[in-house]
Amino acid sequence: MEKRWWSAVCLCLLAIVTAACGLFPRPSEPDAGYRYLEFLLDEPFHSARHWHSYNGGDELWLGVLDGVYRIDFRGQRYVWTQHDHSYQNTVIEVDARQSSDYDHNAYGAACRLQPDNSGRGYFFLISGDGYASIRWSDGRALQPIVAAFPSQHVRQGQERNQLRVVCIDDYLAMWVNDKFVAEARDGRGTSGAVGLAGVMNYAGKRLTVNFDNLRVHAAAIDERAR
Repeated sequence: MEKRWWSAVCLCLLAIVTAACGLFPRPSEPDAGYRYLEFLLDEPFHSARHWHSYNGGDELWLGVLDGVYRIDFRGQRYVWTQHDHSYQNTVIEVDARQSSDYDHNAYGAACRLQPDNSGRGYFFLISGDGYASIRWSDGRALQPIVAAFPSQHVRQGQERNQLRVVCIDDYLAMWVNDKFVAEARDGRGTSGAVGLAGVMNYAGKRLTVNFDNLRVHAAAIDERAR
């Protein structure tokens, strides 16, 4: 039986993910380049041995099922799981598919989550209705670094999306389906675990997200790669 982690869920009210949509033109190319270093993690999700899991029945379930990591819950909250290894500068790649009938949600990957499982770290989120954002969590709420904005690169509804997340020094960036969508600079988190997350903005609604093909590389900034 997988170990259960009561602290893997934050039951507080969230800062609404779709608030304050960007009003300014977004860059079409990233400001910084990067290069891959050593290969750190190739996760087939055969078991949840290195991941925080939780079984709360119909209200919340986090764990490995049929070769994917599943986040499944009901209600207005955000939840996450995290790997038990910590890294500093990484590129995270993962496939994700949400199967909620209510598309006003968010899901994605996280980096530099603290080992105490407090939820403190960076979250890179897309939504079923086609939005993207980069967030910082202090363990109580998701605060915008890049506020949610509509992106043509996010496949809406229950389509599969591939996310690539870059966390190098203070540089944060994300690609969706191999297309650059957002970047920022923020120095609050310097190292920590990689993670997976789901967000629901409305009480009574259910979100189910399956994650697969997770890979993590160490990485460094490389201006020549721009």
